[in-house]
Amino acid sequence: MLRLGWMSTARGQGSLALLRVVCDSINEGTLDACIPVVVSNRVPGEAEQTDRFFEYCRQQGLPLVCESSQCFRQTFDGADWRTSFDRLLASHISQYEVDVFLLAGYMLIVSEFLCSRYPLLNLHPALPNGPKGTWREVMSELARTDATETGAMIHVVTPDLDRGPVVSYFSFPLDDEPFKTLRSAGDIDALADAIRAHELEREYPLILTTLHALSAGHIVLTEGRPYDASGTPLIGGLDLSVEVERMASGSAPQDKTRR
Repeated sequence: MLRLGWMSTARGQGSLALLRVVCDSINEGTLDACIPVVVSNRVPGEAEQTDRFFEYCRQQGLPLVCESSQCFRQTFDGADWRTSFDRLLASHISQYEVDVFLLAGYMLIVSEFLCSRYPLLNLHPALPNGPKGTWREVMSELARTDATETGAMIHVVTPDLDRGPVVSYFSFPLDDEPFKTLRSAGDIDALADAIRAHELEREYPLILTTLHALSAGHIVLTEGRPYDASGTPLIGGLDLSVEVERMASGSAPQDKTRR
């Protein structure tokens, strides 16, 4: 059984929707995993949407570790507040047995301390070696350049932002409709929106198929690097494009709100 830690700021409805999708899969017995702890850099009363996320965690019986990064930063006397904040989180997390943490709408850059202490996975809405940054920055760059394909990846979190070892990914072409027409018309904003919508519909399938692969031992994380079941390094990550497309075209839950 995969012991999956969960980290989220939960500032948008998508954070709750994603946790619900994974919990439903666990409760239905289709995902061999459990969630020993949910970690947030917000505390109850700090934001209405986050409070709804916390309430769902309580309903599911999921232990919560909550510390306000905003309050911590305001009161911290020193420059490297992120490392100190992550040390505080680690002091709470240490009582739980976790195989890997998934950053699911966790809107805080983690420190090298936390990266080296726990295996952390993050979803990034671009292919390996694709654009860095927020999803808005990624989509804008894809629309403004001559990119012929894009996708999303799950990677190990390292101090090198959006460039940790790739665990899994999916891809899709940008030279098909409607992207081709929008690019020809020079409608950059509409093209960026179209790319985002297509990518977003496939994020949940990527996360679920990756978690299934981890729980089944098809992907193994050792010392911050992914390997296949035979112990061979997964250079460039596991291509799950076929599985993701199949799930996205079926009855996979979809949510177009931000996390």
